[in-house]
Amino acid sequence: MNAHKGYVLKHQMVKRKDDQTGRMVTQLTSLPGNHHHLYFTSSSFTADNRHILFISDAGTGSPNLFKLALDDGMAVQLTDNRDGYMKSYVYYDGNPYRGLAKASPSFAPAAGKLLYIQGCEVRLLDVHTLDERVIYVLPERVMTGFTHLSGDGRYACIPYIDADAFAVGEGNPFGLIRDKVKKERMSSHIVVVDTATGETLYSFAHQGWVTHVQFHPHDPSIVLFNHEGGMVEQRIWLYDHGVITKVRDESDGGPSLWICHEMWASEGKAVIYHGTRGVPNDPAMKDSPREQGQIVSFVGFMDTTDGQCTELSFLPEMTAYGHFTASTDDTLLVTDGIIDAQSIHLCRTDWRQRELDMTLLCRHNSSFTVQDVHPHPIFSHDDRYILFTSDTHNERTQGNVYLIDLHEK
Repeated sequence: MNAHKGYVLKHQMVKRKDDQTGRMVTQLTSLPGNHHHLYFTSSSFTADNRHILFISDAGTGSPNLFKLALDDGMAVQLTDNRDGYMKSYVYYDGNPYRGLAKASPSFAPAAGKLLYIQGCEVRLLDVHTLDERVIYVLPERVMTGFTHLSGDGRYACIPYIDADAFAVGEGNPFGLIRDKVKKERMSSHIVVVDTATGETLYSFAHQGWVTHVQFHPHDPSIVLFNHEGGMVEQRIWLYDHGVITKVRDESDGGPSLWICHEMWASEGKAVIYHGTRGVPNDPAMKDSPREQGQIVSFVGFMDTTDGQCTELSFLPEMTAYGHFTASTDDTLLVTDGIIDAQSIHLCRTDWRQRELDMTLLCRHNSSFTVQDVHPHPIFSHDDRYILFTSDTHNERTQGNVYLIDLHEK
């Protein structure tokens, strides 16, 4: 197949009823290869909810970005990568400084702009015209993580750390990099670029391994960021006009508290996150010390105006690794784990009344073995659809993209 930018592929969409709930689930991708939607801190839906963006190697081994129409399965190739995938956070076996950085794509639906990293170049692409340009060139010998694009497409946030942090030899890179960064007191760098001019709006460094960054929904001078590595002293941080503070302070939690997967609530007035008390449930931390006793998973909501946290607990047996994303009004959460390891659940939350209930939507049955097949469910902009990835109908570690219509029973 002589695929190239602008090339159009036809996927045959397959509808199936979930065995347990009877809900219709549509498999959107069907052609050979590994297909998965963008990381869940970025929407994969276009502004009109008629198309989704996804990453696919189309069976070639070199991933590219695509836009798929939900009405007929036609997918246009948006990028022209032929150099495999680049080594970065999560993709530790990639090519150093060459290829598409699969963790990097971030989409601003209202602006129709897509940010991604190709080799040393940070690029901005118009998903309607396919025009693109380089807005920033990375320093030499750095490793990147998940980027973020402001809602209007005007600003790009890029985290990176010196490549020496990844020089850890054999073993689990997740923990080894974390330990090296801590031992050698290495710092990550976060740069915010004006996509219109290519100029750096601001940048800052922070000691620790930063892999996730998210602009405040309404203020590009506020960035939510993390410290990576599982059992770190403090997971979530906030850069606010030059001042850096902790989000959901973990200093009183001890070694049995694990916080993960932070995201802004819709208007930026709160941060949603989740975690466990007692035992970390991230499989990448299987060698971490564990406490005896009850394990409790929870989802949390921190009010950024006063720092108050509300944490709603799940039943003791609900400790499977997973992720949460929120609906536009923050009253609904969708998760691919926690409740159980094989299903997509819809959770209804009332943070003020401290109430939480859940509904099974369908089984995802993903192997969860590699990053690309983490289901990472997300809502559409109108909260009608839920998009997720699974390898249940593909080779193990090779994903397909699925859609649930909440209006269908």
